[in-house]
Amino acid sequence: MSTGSSNRGKRKLPRLIKIIFFTFLILGIFFLSVSYRVQNKFAPQIVAAEKIEGPNIALVFGAGLKRSGAPSHILEDRVLTAIKLYQDGRVGKIIMSGANPVVDYNEVQAMKDFALGEGLPEEAIILDYAGRRTYDSCYRLKEIFSLNKIVLVTQEYHLPRALYLCESLGVSARGVAAIDRGYFYQWKYNLREWPASFKAWLDVNILKPRPILGDKIEL
Repeated sequence: MSTGSSNRGKRKLPRLIKIIFFTFLILGIFFLSVSYRVQNKFAPQIVAAEKIEGPNIALVFGAGLKRSGAPSHILEDRVLTAIKLYQDGRVGKIIMSGANPVVDYNEVQAMKDFALGEGLPEEAIILDYAGRRTYDSCYRLKEIFSLNKIVLVTQEYHLPRALYLCESLGVSARGVAAIDRGYFYQWKYNLREWPASFKAWLDVNILKPRPILGDKIEL
């Protein structure tokens, strides 16, 4: 190889590195900007329970089960918060939305059993077995339950994304932060919200996936 060819090759390498660097920089800025928007756009709609004037319908999102099949601590706290809203007359019905992919994993039934054990009457409970993720639960509010407004009950770290999804899918929402007893690896949940928020934006604006639907349910 001639000296001239060698020099041209050396010049091309730094140029390629610069292109890669600026490409990732732009993508990173875009990712952070979109995630920040999702996290903040509807944050003012997170309100204290006392600000909710009933009767309303509340939505409780699934949040995993223990090995025993009982609700996780996070899920217990969501259900307990919704029960308090019901007892205070701020909501009249509670939709429990979660995943039921196999017979041995049923978030919705676990939520219902726990709520009944805490004194919530069965007639106040509405079950949504196809809430596999936040997007699906929000999407089904309008398509299955014909709702145009809702009170969301979940932990504070999850509320901004849930509000963004509901509002973007045509359901006016307010959020009430669930009891938070402090969870192991809380930082993981907080950190996860950034990529999850970006995915929420993609779902609403670009991908527009259609979740499992079914027959309409009259409330």
